[in-house]
Amino acid sequence: MAYLPREERRAAIIEATVRVMLADGLEGVSARSVATAVEGSPGLIHQHFASVPELIASAWKKFVADSLAEYDQAVVADGEDPIREFFGNHVDPERAAEVGLWVSAWAYALRSPEFGPVYAETLGRLTAALRRADPEVSELAAERTVLLGVALAGMQRIAPEQYGAAHLEDLITG
Repeated sequence: MAYLPREERRAAIIEATVRVMLADGLEGVSARSVATAVEGSPGLIHQHFASVPELIASAWKKFVADSLAEYDQAVVADGEDPIREFFGNHVDPERAAEVGLWVSAWAYALRSPEFGPVYAETLGRLTAALRRADPEVSELAAERTVLLGVALAGMQRIAPEQYGAAHLEDLITG
């Protein structure tokens, strides 16, 4: 890897980690897999992050921030329906990796005491984004929508033939 200032190198490592996560889930993240993606060494990763869970948390926060920025753009600038846009990834086959990443993060949060609070905080950020997009949506309704979205993402992975795009479309539109 070419020389980069410390903060740029750290950002490059986080970007590489997001790519690994999208390809292989959080369970696929290791110092070695990220080092390969960033064209560096595992030692380079450990110079910037005290642990792999810290690296995963940083990459997850980046992924969520980017996803929320995209969501905000769609509902504010493009005028999309906030709830429909929220579930849009569930029915878009090209976004399957992103939906799968939420499932992977849920599973990782169950196993990792360090990551659990990070995941819960990002669910709170999703809830807040839904509320910002449509102030008439109550806190409880927004939280319910977020949790149902995570559950539907999981069911798409567990039983894709039962929870395919057509059935999800029916569930979303009622």
